[in-house]
Amino acid sequence: MKRRRLGKSERQEVYQKCNGHCAYCGMGIDYKDMQVDHAKPLRIGGEDDLSNMLPACRSCNHYKSTLDIEGFRRYLSGIHKRLMRDSIPYQVAERFGIVEHKTDDVQFYFEKLEGRRNEKRGSY
Repeated sequence: MKRRRLGKSERQEVYQKCNGHCAYCGMGIDYKDMQVDHAKPLRIGGEDDLSNMLPACRSCNHYKSTLDIEGFRRYLSGIHKRLMRDSIPYQVAERFGIVEHKTDDVQFYFEKLEGRRNEKRGSY
């Protein structure tokens, strides 16, 4: 499971996949702060090549850990339920309208980008 070291041009290619944003949350990230994530982790059979790599912020890369894309989506979708179960301050904040639960449906930034690219291709 040893990861190969990426050259500067390869890291730049990964960074450009999402135009300088985290592939998951969409937050803008500086090149120097980008972490390269394996969309399908090596541990579960993912390839150690550019087609399986996405730019990630530190937080998303940490929480995704060794999950695949769908596992990460399920993890995020369950956050509200866990907060409502375990966090009194969150429960109070929601009752007072300080925080608002909007959805458990998770769409990642890279998926939104792919959707926009497909729309543009279809309009020509």
